[in-house]
Amino acid sequence: MQAFLAILQYDFIQLTRSWILRIWLLLLIAPAIFWVVVANSRTELASETMAFYVTTTLAPISALAVAIISSGAISGEAGIISDSILSRSVTRTEYVAAKIISRIGFTLIVYTIVVILFTYLMFRFAANDASLAGVTLGWFVLASLLTFLAALGIAMSIIMSNVLTAVLTVLLTVVLSGAVLQFVGLSWMSTTAVINQLPQTFRGETAVWEQIRVLGVFSMLSILTLIGSALVFRHKDL
Repeated sequence: MQAFLAILQYDFIQLTRSWILRIWLLLLIAPAIFWVVVANSRTELASETMAFYVTTTLAPISALAVAIISSGAISGEAGIISDSILSRSVTRTEYVAAKIISRIGFTLIVYTIVVILFTYLMFRFAANDASLAGVTLGWFVLASLLTFLAALGIAMSIIMSNVLTAVLTVLLTVVLSGAVLQFVGLSWMSTTAVINQLPQTFRGETAVWEQIRVLGVFSMLSILTLIGSALVFRHKDL
């Protein structure tokens, strides 16, 4: 347990000091402030402005940042893992569990801080046509998408030894999944469909069960991906 907590604390501190966090926050906060000013001066609708911010800024930038953060979780420290596990100072389960919690937890904390501040400013300065329940549900759905992306990145980090290859695989999977899901008649599961529906979701016009369905599916996919990743890591040659 002590080894797990030590790895969790160390990894989280490293993430908070990383250049990824600085660039990620800068690229999220600067456009957010710009759209708050625009919404205030032109009396833009809160639901439309928030959805546009997600489409043009939050979703693509966060997808790239999360892909980098999660894909470097294991493969980025291959030498350290081997030495630690072979010396029996930490078990495989402790190591991978700490990495999963650290990387996903870090992602969700950054995301939550940004969306809470942005939502507050939008409600205060834009023409408020949004429903608090709809906005909350919409942000939860987006959080589930980012969680699955992080889970997929961790899986690729375990399977692949090269971080860049893992990042590109994650991003390519996300891009191609939309076309595949449309082809098989499951377009409601694609990130594109979820994001395109955000204005209606934020206004509370989307059926709650539809959003809960998306939330449940991606939460389950994240759990299954992480369980599979942990099992693979336990039997992987280091």
